[in-house]
Amino acid sequence: MISIAIKYISVLRMNWIQALEYRANALVGVIAIMSGLFIEYQIWSLIFKAKGYETVKNFEFNELIVFIFLSIIIGQLKSSWHSSGEMIRAIRTGEINKYLIRPVSYFWYHFMMFIGFNSLYYIVYTLILIGFVFIFPGMIFNSFSTVLYFLPALFISIYISYCIYFIMICFAFWFGEVRSLVVSYNLAMLILSGQYIPIRFFPENILNIINWTPIRYLVDFPVSIATSLLTKQEIYNGFVLAIFWCLVLSIVGSFIYKLGIRDYEAYGS
Repeated sequence: MISIAIKYISVLRMNWIQALEYRANALVGVIAIMSGLFIEYQIWSLIFKAKGYETVKNFEFNELIVFIFLSIIIGQLKSSWHSSGEMIRAIRTGEINKYLIRPVSYFWYHFMMFIGFNSLYYIVYTLILIGFVFIFPGMIFNSFSTVLYFLPALFISIYISYCIYFIMICFAFWFGEVRSLVVSYNLAMLILSGQYIPIRFFPENILNIINWTPIRYLVDFPVSIATSLLTKQEIYNGFVLAIFWCLVLSIVGSFIYKLGIRDYEAYGS
């Protein structure tokens, strides 16, 4: 067990070092977040002023901006543009063969790559969040227990996101091009996961559907914990369903991967 952990930690460390070599990526990511937040700020500022609102769906203006800001950050932490492209290319070109003949799991190897590649963003965005705690006191992480609940919720969010990517990527065993599927998913999740518009603003019938899918746990659940919008009972219930989806997606991903390997003929190798 220890040797297995060391093996995958080495993969994580290797990709962390590689991420540090491209520090401009983190800078571009911060600029993207700030520009997105600025646009959201202008839009919602005009809405509040034009309609004379004091609150929208129980959100005051500053509370809404903080909620959207956290949503954008968490959405960025789950980005898999790089690792999903690598995995799709490995299947199409036959590079996946090296994972089949070595004592390494294709799923966990790329999960560590996924974490390692985004590690620099984790550091930068953590510093930004700490700054926001002081800029908007009492609106995020207003207790130590909130932080303790938020961290596992964030990890579950990242894991569920990776599992969904993995399932889509496995379709490359049967289809020549699945990158369009990944791109479509990324664009859809900008809205459906609540990254730019809180899902609390969605119609009730749509929200009822989302609440029974893993989509809720991608962004809304960890952000709602950080902003203290959930009771302890709602947090516990959320964790139960989130862990359930982790298990379901892991099983589905493993099943589809095994089916793909069975039909895999190593084209391009």
